[in-house]
Amino acid sequence: MAQRVLEARSRQRHRLDRHGFSRNAEVPGSLLHRDLPNPTGVEDVDAAVRRGVLSSRGVDKVLRLAWTIADLMGHGVPDRGDVHTALAMRQGETEEVNCA
Repeated sequence: MAQRVLEARSRQRHRLDRHGFSRNAEVPGSLLHRDLPNPTGVEDVDAAVRRGVLSSRGVDKVLRLAWTIADLMGHGVPDRGDVHTALAMRQGETEEVNCA
């Protein structure tokens, strides 16, 4: 597990270094929306906003979390599963979240 975390941190630094950041948690919302590729499944996040269960600030937190999950999974860009897991974690769902 420690190796996987080190690799995820390396992916984050590589992707974010040119923007002056080293961790997903540091990335401002404007960069998430403007300069990073949109994750697959971002429409699920938009749907949560329309339903009123997620705020604009919540969207940024979900996207940061989706990027972190993707980094841990070795994905170049978050996929629908990464986004779904991030949404579930943000909304406090009790279903099991698998980051294996």
